[in-house]
Amino acid sequence: MDTLQKHQENLLDGLEAVSRFGWLTRDQITRLLWPCSSSGTRGKLGNRLLGKAQEKGLLLRRVIDGGGSAYVLRPSGAAFLNGLRPQVVAKSGLDLRLGNVRHRSLTNNVLITQMLQGAQVWTEFEILTRRMPALTIAGKMPDGAVLHVDDEGAELQWIEVEAHSRKTADFEALLQFIRGSLAAACQGPYQISEKTYLTGLGLYFAEDHLGATLTQRLSRVADEERWPDTLQDAIELYSAHQTARGRWDGLEQVGTLLFPPENWRGRRLSATESALTERVRRMGAELEQIKSRASKVEAPPD
Repeated sequence: MDTLQKHQENLLDGLEAVSRFGWLTRDQITRLLWPCSSSGTRGKLGNRLLGKAQEKGLLLRRVIDGGGSAYVLRPSGAAFLNGLRPQVVAKSGLDLRLGNVRHRSLTNNVLITQMLQGAQVWTEFEILTRRMPALTIAGKMPDGAVLHVDDEGAELQWIEVEAHSRKTADFEALLQFIRGSLAAACQGPYQISEKTYLTGLGLYFAEDHLGATLTQRLSRVADEERWPDTLQDAIELYSAHQTARGRWDGLEQVGTLLFPPENWRGRRLSATESALTERVRRMGAELEQIKSRASKVEAPPD
């Protein structure tokens, strides 16, 4: 492949990536195209590629909240990509709503990291635009999906990204998914589309306090409802490192709901400790009743 052909392939790869994710930052595009290069080299190559793509009218640069830029396909970019790669479903992103930029940027970075580690992914944008099989369970869509494929089919991890505190309604929807589909998947094969089987839930957190808060909320419910260890172990916890302006700094699995990191863990009582605590509570209540009756008996007449 000569230099001109290589530049053309890089351009098409970049356009296809933007098409799959809806929008991407320069850093995200260059991580996909040149994963083994230094950040400085990626920046130079990215500036050159994106500059030419804008000159040709293939990409539009949009300013995003908090600073920085995102790139979306222009109509001519979608047509150019469809013409040379007809298997790609490409559409213009001129009227695309960027949504919650922090959440989407973090989701994009998580999925890009999984892609670079060899996994296949379904992006949030592909799921929302129904380019992938319908993936709605208990009225809920994932933020993305990570698939490990072999000759027998694909194992799918449902992705939830936590860039902000989860609201009560969202928490209840997550519980419904865990109690239903994920619990069923832990008991046997659970097919959610053709030859695609749900096997786990990945929770990815932008900050430690978000991880600690949701982990403790889930752990309390797990204790109250006595979720089996297999179910709790199928809920994987990840720390996602991203700066306020979207610069990616890596991904790390820190545990599961069954074995969360110490600084995320709420104090869990053993069965013996729970029984003793309840006994002490009852004894305290009985003692207060005794004191109350005694004070009435000893009270002097008016």
